[in-house]
Amino acid sequence: MTRVSEHVGIERKPKLGGGGPGKIPHHRSYGGGDDGDHGQPDDFLSAQDRLRRYRIGMVVTIIALSTFFAGLTVAYFLRLSVTHWDYDLRRSMRDWRPLALPYTRLFINTLMLLVSSISLELARRGLLAKSEFATMGIAPPRFKVELPWLGITVILGFAFLAGQIMVWNILRQQGIYFSSNTRSGFFYLLTGSHAVHLAGGLLALLWSLLAGSVRMRYESRQIAVTVTAWYWHFMGVLWVFIFALMHFSRG
Repeated sequence: MTRVSEHVGIERKPKLGGGGPGKIPHHRSYGGGDDGDHGQPDDFLSAQDRLRRYRIGMVVTIIALSTFFAGLTVAYFLRLSVTHWDYDLRRSMRDWRPLALPYTRLFINTLMLLVSSISLELARRGLLAKSEFATMGIAPPRFKVELPWLGITVILGFAFLAGQIMVWNILRQQGIYFSSNTRSGFFYLLTGSHAVHLAGGLLALLWSLLAGSVRMRYESRQIAVTVTAWYWHFMGVLWVFIFALMHFSRG
């Protein structure tokens, strides 16, 4: 009986420092007992992971759009090189006519789009600063100079689309339609495709703007604006390319 009790005594000596199973939950929560203190770093890492995934998706989207517009550009130049035989002049003629572009309206549209990229970048930086306060559990401050940059970007985006509609109306008033000639057809196709894709980015910015009224978390708004800003800046560069393409090949 004495040997049995000694054996039992040895088996009952804990090697884990005492406390029994009650220490296991504290080990799983990395100690400290206050779960609320460790929630913010986990949320911040989660936001970074989401931002990384969305950025990868946006890069894939930009590559796909670049391929699409590059294909249209190649098709444009191939179409311009097509010739037909003129029986009256007895020679081959290129199948295109010069296109008179409304440059004043196009320059105004370009300026609005470039300014909208600047205002969107300022909006992105402002939300980034506020999201850093939010991740620390501190209420984001209101800065002395805090213009509604995101709202300005949305207004400029709608103004650009309205300006594009005005450009198309000017061409139609001149009797230039989609099927008039090769240059006019590709002008409508390129600018129309750009406007449709820009409208998609504009809807995302409008959603981010309205999300502020329902008190969406700054981290989520900052992610949405950051990812959309990449897309918006790409749309600006793409527009400059389309404008230059139509200008240097207009004759």
